[in-house]
Amino acid sequence: MKNLLFLFVFFAAILNTSAQFLNWGVKGGLNYNVNGDLRATISEADFGKLSSNEEIGYHFGILAEIKLPLFLYIRPELLYTHTESSYQGDMDQTRLKMDRIDLPVLLGFRVLKIGRFFLGPSLQLVMNTDLSDTDNIDNIKNIRSEDFVVAGQVGIGINFGRFGGDIRWETGFTEAEALFIGDNLSPGDSELLVDTQNQQFLLSLYYKFNK
Repeated sequence: MKNLLFLFVFFAAILNTSAQFLNWGVKGGLNYNVNGDLRATISEADFGKLSSNEEIGYHFGILAEIKLPLFLYIRPELLYTHTESSYQGDMDQTRLKMDRIDLPVLLGFRVLKIGRFFLGPSLQLVMNTDLSDTDNIDNIKNIRSEDFVVAGQVGIGINFGRFGGDIRWETGFTEAEALFIGDNLSPGDSELLVDTQNQQFLLSLYYKFNK
């Protein structure tokens, strides 16, 4: 809760310091996401790793564009993001679902009035991390995961009046893991450890309330 409050206060502070140069908007789109490896252990013995398969998620939220001198701008965004990854073994499959609140703060460069190039950090608060049951472990529950991570984004976009869109690449800077067990097991008996540091492409469309 403290981290969520921090994100909202930080977002509000950015907007408050530059309200006279501000454009508001709403946005949404799709994520093409991949997480790190899943590792299974039984009584601390390592039973190997599974690589993540790419899956499609989604995001939506609000944005603000703060005009700077020359061709520069700053764009803070406040987004709800849902990502998924799947892990396929020889005889088993499971799926990781994550829900986050994201706060990208991007420095942008306008190119020929309609073009955009931007990059910057993204502060992320993990709200929920869920791993589906496997053939070997039922009623899987999360017992530990990082809740606040930092990523970086870079991308390009195009803008026509109040409408626009962009595509960006995101990669995690902070190491992040989530530990899962079955609800009838104790930690150390049989565990699934997932590297939740994600990488993803994001495709977004947006609408600004003023130009």
